[in-house]
Amino acid sequence: MKPHLIVTFETQYGFVSLYDNEFYLGDSFKRGFYWDEPTLLELRKYINPSKNIIEIGGHCGTSTLVYASFLQKGSHIHVFEPQKQLFKLLYNNVRQNHLEDKIIPHNKGVFCFEGVSEMNAVDIDGTGGLVSKRYDDENELPCNFAGISLGNNGEWVELTMLDSLDIQNVGYIHCDAQGAENFIFSRGKNLIARDRPLILYENKEFYGTYLYDVVCGKFPQYQAESRFDIKEFCMKELKYSSFIDQFNGGIDTLLIP
Repeated sequence: MKPHLIVTFETQYGFVSLYDNEFYLGDSFKRGFYWDEPTLLELRKYINPSKNIIEIGGHCGTSTLVYASFLQKGSHIHVFEPQKQLFKLLYNNVRQNHLEDKIIPHNKGVFCFEGVSEMNAVDIDGTGGLVSKRYDDENELPCNFAGISLGNNGEWVELTMLDSLDIQNVGYIHCDAQGAENFIFSRGKNLIARDRPLILYENKEFYGTYLYDVVCGKFPQYQAESRFDIKEFCMKELKYSSFIDQFNGGIDTLLIP
């Protein structure tokens, strides 16, 4: 077994460590660009710095570090990353930047039930490799570690629900969950109705449904949850003020209370 190859970049938001064969994110940092920085900075116009943030799908914390720079003292980011190897990087990035007072990492996924399930074994959102091998035996080959969905035959991970979280004063939810967004928000209605947070989520209307289809295939018993429409819930039931599809030219939708 080959050792994990980790590379660290010194950025304007702190040190960022990630796997050397990380496909999309790694390429951006190696070319001298902070991943998704224009979109994150555009979001700053909407984020309330005095409220807490929930980030679902944190990867190694590249967005998390930027969000930390937005927040006032006393506000926190609760960031959820289910994959164990990525969570280790996330935890390391929090510690090496001395951000324990702002960032609270959780080694869990967020979904529509409490329990455990599997990640997908294959990197279908990247190069099609077997994820477990790309960490070591095949670490000379690229992998989109950030794009692994819930699915079949991968690592077992712990899951929780938005409505189970003991987090108050939530001002913003960032949900990048590789096809699981509908399921997640279906069990977050109470929290969202209580705090009316700003919400950014990856929208399959613009992203495509291939990861969503994998999640649906894994959980056929949750058909109602798979069809939950967070935009409709916020705009029609909660009377949010507006929304922006393809926010900043991307694949996300921003819901504005």
